[in-house]
Amino acid sequence: MEDLAGEIDRVWNLQNRALEHLPGLRAVQSRVGRRDVAPPQDLADPELVLFAEADGETVGWFPAIPNFNEILIHLNGLRYPWDYLRALRYRWSKPSSLSVKAVAVLPQYWDSGAAILLFDEMARRAVRKGYRWVDFSITGEDNPDTRTLAQHAGAQIYKRYRFYKKSLD
Repeated sequence: MEDLAGEIDRVWNLQNRALEHLPGLRAVQSRVGRRDVAPPQDLADPELVLFAEADGETVGWFPAIPNFNEILIHLNGLRYPWDYLRALRYRWSKPSSLSVKAVAVLPQYWDSGAAILLFDEMARRAVRKGYRWVDFSITGEDNPDTRTLAQHAGAQIYKRYRFYKKSLD
């Protein structure tokens, strides 16, 4: 966390390279990545942001944050000023799950076991910290490798998100 800007550049470079095989992917620029990562950085537990390295190169990463949706669902979206007062009631609540929004391993390391090691280490850390389950809810249907790996780790599909495209002529 001391060199967040450098870490974000490393992560977005890795993320773009690891997902470039997906059709229609547009690379994310690090300045956009900095904007997207800034809000959750205060929520992150550094012990739950894992990196895999080989010969000094970052070849994979697996970040997780506490699933604060478990708390936010009780607050009706924080739409009104009094919702923030209601939020005080939940300020010491600890979610029972983690939220994972990205898992990336460079293609040349897909068959190396790096992803399995990241999943295994995350499971160990999550259990040690008292979490009971992990939400991988944005695992895309167009990326079957991640879904297969998650299912081999014991994951079950409990919801689906889909992307639809419509021309606005």
